[in-house]
Amino acid sequence: MSVTRRRPTDVAVPATRRITALRLAALWLAALWLAALWLPPPVRSQPINLDEITANEEFRWGVVSLHNGRFHEAIESLNRSLSFASERTLTRYWLGRAYYYAGFEEAALNEWRWVAERGSRTSVLDKWIERVELSRGLTTERLGTAVSPGRYVTMIDLPGRQADLTLFRSPTNVRPRSDGSSYVASFATHTVVLLDPNGVRRRVIDGGIEGFDRPFDVLALPDGSLLVSEFGANRIARVSADGFKVGSFGRTGIGPGELLGPQYLASDGQGHVYVSDHGNGRVSKFTTDGEFLFSFGGRGTSLRSFSPAGIVVTAGRVYVADTVNSRIAVFDESGNYLGEIRTPLMDRPEGLSLYEAGSLLVSDAYRIYVIGIERETVALLTELNPNRRLLGAAIDANRNLLAADINSSSILFLAASEELYTGLNVEVESVSAVEHPRVYAAVTVTDRNGEPVLGLGPSNFRITEDRFPTGPLTVEYAGYRSGETVLSLLVDPWAAGREDREAARAAALEMHDALRTGDRLWVVGAGDHPVLESEPGAGRLAVGEASERASVYPTESGRLDLGIRLAVYQLLGELGRRGLVIVSNGELSPHAFDAYSLAETAAHLRNNHVSLHVVYTGRNAVNAELEFLAEATGGSASWVYQPRGVGPVVDAIRRSPSGTYLLSYNSVHNSDFGRAYIPLEVEAYLLQRSGRDEVGYFGPLEF
Repeated sequence: MSVTRRRPTDVAVPATRRITALRLAALWLAALWLAALWLPPPVRSQPINLDEITANEEFRWGVVSLHNGRFHEAIESLNRSLSFASERTLTRYWLGRAYYYAGFEEAALNEWRWVAERGSRTSVLDKWIERVELSRGLTTERLGTAVSPGRYVTMIDLPGRQADLTLFRSPTNVRPRSDGSSYVASFATHTVVLLDPNGVRRRVIDGGIEGFDRPFDVLALPDGSLLVSEFGANRIARVSADGFKVGSFGRTGIGPGELLGPQYLASDGQGHVYVSDHGNGRVSKFTTDGEFLFSFGGRGTSLRSFSPAGIVVTAGRVYVADTVNSRIAVFDESGNYLGEIRTPLMDRPEGLSLYEAGSLLVSDAYRIYVIGIERETVALLTELNPNRRLLGAAIDANRNLLAADINSSSILFLAASEELYTGLNVEVESVSAVEHPRVYAAVTVTDRNGEPVLGLGPSNFRITEDRFPTGPLTVEYAGYRSGETVLSLLVDPWAAGREDREAARAAALEMHDALRTGDRLWVVGAGDHPVLESEPGAGRLAVGEASERASVYPTESGRLDLGIRLAVYQLLGELGRRGLVIVSNGELSPHAFDAYSLAETAAHLRNNHVSLHVVYTGRNAVNAELEFLAEATGGSASWVYQPRGVGPVVDAIRRSPSGTYLLSYNSVHNSDFGRAYIPLEVEAYLLQRSGRDEVGYFGPLEF
């Protein structure tokens, strides 16, 4: 029998096996269909946007340049960024900041207004616009250094007792210090208390083993020591700078040099102290060492008609509040009676302090007045509850009004209403992130008038990154605590003769001699192409030679504006008090301000917190343009050979108040190898006022 052979493909498959195979195939197709639904589409390559990449890169370099003080490079980079992405509001915001620091305020306003009109208006942006408009006189709001009379409102009514803690009790007077803190004479606790600008007690001076007997007033002397009038002990205590009682003068009695209930103290700045002797109805004058000089009393022969209280010594006159006669009696420094100031508004004047040059601050029961000395004008600053009794009031270093209320046992912190509601100006000048995640921010805090705010600590600041809290911060540097001074000496060689060159050398040597540890000095020549002649660390001889080279530098056009820019650039990034001293014979080139106008130069100096001082090489030399720059920046003008020389110019810069702080913190953001823009917000608070600035930074590039 024959067998038929079949190919494998022809072999018959049982029916059950065929059904199973079909089911598997159906399941496989269903799985593929579901996978097609669930899986994302395949990644398709996107075209590279070179314009966006270039815009981002130029923006980065613009921000970095601005933080490093290279304003013109920042302007170029940010403008290039905008040429590739013109609608970016963040780039235009930064461009406005670059224009501002470069002195081009109109251009800065144009950029910021553009941002605001595009819907990116913020309170910080509004604040910047307002600041520039105020400085350019584009608004009618007040702008000045003086605290103008007006209705003062209470920010804080600080009670002497808080919970179980007694800070002070029955305060009789408050004495502000230059760093924003204040001494309070606590009559009932027999102590002198030091309060910081926030009203926090920082120190208690109790007079040591002997103690104080009802201290009424406290007076700080130039060497840091204190004089304290002891009402109960009829003497004036001497207290060392570290708070120890080291002696006293005066004794109980009615004779020469004797006291009965001494109250208020005043100094004439010439080594003399005046004491209002309440019990004897007179004012006694001593040296600060305690030597009695003489006493003087009221008008006429009857001392009983004179009840002396607060004392102010200014411009060679002694002003004494006469409580019983509702007047301010006026004497010369020898005790001769000159007259009186009366006003129907005064009822019981007690506390007296200097409000500003030419005017007095008067505490009268529950009211505080300002009285103009020359014309006897009167302005009511504040009127409180009639139950209060203000024995002393004064303007502190931050332009707040402080008053001691003995009845309610409290210290009042008041501010002009326009100052309270407009807040503080906070300005982040630069950010350094080279140690990222540790970040350093140089911040300047001022009031509405551009005056520095002093005495701030870590509790007065808050830092966030893109609104995320960064945690604890450290105040690495506070300008009000430091006397560091950074100076640029700019020598103008235009029309300089031999005598001018000798004067320039003398000025340079005197400036060098006036330097202290930590100070830094640069010498710049203002020729057609300004040159940096010497840097910090140069010896006395090298500084003198540098000034000589600068004074003979060849010049045809006399580009003083370029010299000022180079001199200011040396100071940028420095935390100390910044000063620019120009040595000139008063003759400027017709092209002195061709590249940068006088207004742009003034704005560049002012916006970078540099005061300009002119030292003339000729006795009668004067120049209106230089005088304008000095006035606009809070500087001065003097002659190189004045009796005290150039040293006082350096001292004036060193004594100028500084609201600059260096803050450090740990970043909460990843820098993405230096490519990520990290927003940064800094807020400052003082009592009921606050302010804010918003910037950003890039970390260091990593490859």
